[in-house]
Parts: sequence; C-alpha cells; structure tokens
Amino acid sequence: MIKNVLRTLGSLEPFEIRNSSITLCLGAPSTFIYLEIMKYYNSDIVMPFYGNILFAVLFLIVGILPNIKNKFILQHYGLFVFLSTMVFQHYLTYATYVNNFSLDFLLVTYVFIFGSVLLLSNRILVIIYSTTEALHMAYYVFQSDLTVVYESAILLTISIIFVLSFFVTNGFIRYRKRLEILNIDLEETVKKRTLTLEQRAKELLEKNKDLEEFAYVVSHDLKRPLRNIYTLTDWLSEDEEEQFNKEAAESLEHIKKQVTQMDLLVEGILNYSLQMESDQTKKEVNVHTLVKRIAKTFVSENVSISFEKKLPRICFSESQLIQIFKNLLQNAIKHNDKDQIEISIDYDATSKTHKFSITDNGPGIAEKYHKKIFELFQKLQTDGDGETIGIGLALVKKIIEHNDGKIRIKSKEGKGTTFIFTIPKK
Repeated sequence: MIKNVLRTLGSLEPFEIRNSSITLCLGAPSTFIYLEIMKYYNSDIVMPFYGNILFAVLFLIVGILPNIKNKFILQHYGLFVFLSTMVFQHYLTYATYVNNFSLDFLLVTYVFIFGSVLLLSNRILVIIYSTTEALHMAYYVFQSDLTVVYESAILLTISIIFVLSFFVTNGFIRYRKRLEILNIDLEETVKKRTLTLEQRAKELLEKNKDLEEFAYVVSHDLKRPLRNIYTLTDWLSEDEEEQFNKEAAESLEHIKKQVTQMDLLVEGILNYSLQMESDQTKKEVNVHTLVKRIAKTFVSENVSISFEKKLPRICFSESQLIQIFKNLLQNAIKHNDKDQIEISIDYDATSKTHKFSITDNGPGIAEKYHKKIFELFQKLQTDGDGETIGIGLALVKKIIEHNDGKIRIKSKEGKGTTFIFTIPKK
C-alpha cells in the first residue's frame, strides 16, 4: 500500500500537468518583475542569493519540463512542482525574516502560500508543504524581536490561509475523485456500447452475405426458368398458324409479356438490392463521355438528347453513374407523349456540390406525385405494356442519397419535367 501511495504521490492528470506548466511559465517572469518592483520602491530590501533571478529561472525550467515528453517526468511532474514551489516558499520565509518581516515580503509570502497549496493536488503533499512552512515561519517569528501582537497576527494569518486553501484543495480533490468514478462508469458504458455496435456490425455483415447469396440464387435459379419459358413460348408462337387458334395465340403472347415483366422485376430488385454494396469502387469519371455513350443507345429519329454544358469529371462509382443517367433518360423517353421527344442535360456547380439536371418535353407530373414517383414499385401510368415496373427512380434516389446527395423534381402537368440531383464534391 505504501508503495502505491509513493508511486502516485507525484502523478497528475494531463490537464493538471498542462495547467501547472502554464502557471509556472507565467510565474517565472511574474516573480522576477514583482521582486524587482519591490527593490525599486524600497531600496532597503535585501534579496538573498539573487533569489529573484534564481527562482525565475527555476520556475521556467520546471514549467517547460513536460514539453520534453519524458515518461519519468510526466509520471512524477507533481513532485517537480511541489519541490520547486516549496523551496521558493522557504526562501520567501527566510527573506521575510532577513528583511525584518516587512509588509512587502509578507504579502508575497501570503499570496504564494495560498497559490501553491491550490496548485498541489495531493493531500500528503499539501500536509507536508503546510506543516514545514508553518514550522519554518514560527521559528523565525519567535527568533525575531517582534511584539507579541505582531507575532500573533503573522501566525494567525498564516494559519487562516492554510485552513482556507486546504478546504478549497480538499473540495477539488473530492470533485476530482467523483470525476474519476464518472469517467470509469463512462468507459464501461462506452465499452459495452462498442461491443454492441461491433456485434451489430458483424450481424449486418452476415446479412449482407446472405443478401449476396440470395441475389445469386435469384439471378440463376429464377431468371433461367423465365428465359426458358420465354424461349418456349416464342417457339410455339412461330408455329401458331398451324397448331393454335387465335385465342391460344393471344394467350401465348400474354404469357410472353408476363414473363418479360417478371424478368424486368427480378432484374430491378437485384439492382436495387446490390447497388448499395460498400465495396463500390470510386474513381475519377468523365461524366460527359459516359453520358454521351449512354445517350447514343436512346437517340433515334424521334428522340434527341442535347447537352447545355460540358459535364465535369467527378470521383464516383462508374456503375452507379450509369444506373442514374440510364434510368433518368429511360424514364424521360418511356413516359413522353410527344411525337418528337426532346431531352436536355445541364450542369451547374457550387462550392460544395455538382448539380445535374435532365429536362424533357413530356406530359409533366402533378405536384402531388413528386414524392410518390421515387417510392419502390410506384407507377403513375398503368399502360400494361410490361415495360414499367416502378423501380428505376427508386434506385436512382437510393444511389444518390447513399452518396450524401439529393434529388428533386420540378414539373407541372403539360409542361415537361426536370429531374435535378446534386452530388457532394469530394
């Protein structure tokens, strides 16, 4: 137990080391200046052993010691502070006696006693400091030729200062103990929550693996039978005139449409589920070249796609950019009611974001549907052509928001539609 007490006698918290270091660094010039002012206004004052210079240098050295980052110094810095302040305090007591207990030195002594005790954060060091200083001061007081009243006043003042400073220090020590207990409780809470988060992260990783396996099953075990059904019905349709009547032929065509719809649905679900994988590779992408390549697949005699400005290079997942622009362009074409479809792509930049917009001359969208169209499996038209499943825009929104971006729509019925989305600059 004694070893533990001795080991922790000079230990300080990091903030206490910093505060003590700053106090001593400021105290070094302050000590020198104050003692020089005393000498200037009272030429009879005696400064033994050039104490004004000696202790100013000592405080400066002790003040900068933590900057050395030596392990021993940091572990026992409280002792360095204690020894330097105690030596100076006893020097002041001796200098006060030499100067016949002049008021100048008494005031310095009183102030320094109070400040030093507050600087110490260990009860044992406070007791040692207080006891030795009280005995030292009492010895010189009784050795002097002071009157009984003056002696009593000095000793009483010293005692009051020690009592007050001890109460203040004791309160601080108790407060620090409570903080230590709270810190321990907080650390335990953080550890528990960290373990919980790690467990959840592990579970999420396992679920992601399950999702990948599910996607594999869907892509191979569901899409293959669908393709087989489509192929068989297509073969049967070729011989419909010879083997089937009109009603049977229409049924075959209906089966083909339903299979196509199911295939699109499966493909859409796969894209929606797997586009958010965390390992999506981000790299610098020439958006203008990429979008021009996508646009070429849609351009025809009745579809024109123009660029208002040259699109920039950005750091993003190329596959996700393809999904965004492909779905937005596809949406603008599929739901357009004009004979001549016109689409324009524009770009603007702010200090923090890339802003893209795709405008079409279609029928427009009523304001009450502006949020609904981004929901999964939501369609504003039920034309039954089998080409629309209501996943494309939901996928676009998910990709953009996953990358800390935003998407919105600007449209009125009969006046075309503009999709506007922003992506943060990385």
